[in-house]
Amino acid sequence: MKRYLEAGRLNSPRGLKGELRFECWCDDAEFLSGVSRLYLDPEGKRFLEVERYIPHLGTVIFKGYSDRTSASALTGRTLWFDREDVVLPEGTWFNDDLIGTPVFNDATGEKLGEIREVEEKGGRLLWHIAEGGMEFLFPPVPDLTVSVVPGEEIRIILIEGMDERYAI
Repeated sequence: MKRYLEAGRLNSPRGLKGELRFECWCDDAEFLSGVSRLYLDPEGKRFLEVERYIPHLGTVIFKGYSDRTSASALTGRTLWFDREDVVLPEGTWFNDDLIGTPVFNDATGEKLGEIREVEEKGGRLLWHIAEGGMEFLFPPVPDLTVSVVPGEEIRIILIEGMDERYAI
């Protein structure tokens, strides 16, 4: 499992005091409210200290970047957060942790493939389940998802025709 996960992207400065627009890629902008460091690389080697994060405005100010000019040097950068800095509610997981997890038909026990990608479309998730160069898309809704143990196994209920596969 990756320790550092993508948080979002810094956009243009807002105002004169180092405030930057922040496009948060988490389910909810409030999710990062307690995070004091965001990282400039996926290995967590270089970080920025959060001075102030304003989720409802989608803006952030970092220590040492107190004016528009210095803050604008960060424009366009992708930021990561440390998974150890956040607490997930019971029964939730990071999408990245599902990649590579085997998926089984709950009724038959048959292995259907592994999660290759988790995609968000129109506010809904789709799992790309792949096996042997073929894949199908699955909407992980509660009525069809029996159990999820990231990295170990996922058990789902298939409706007839849902596992129609196509080449990847």
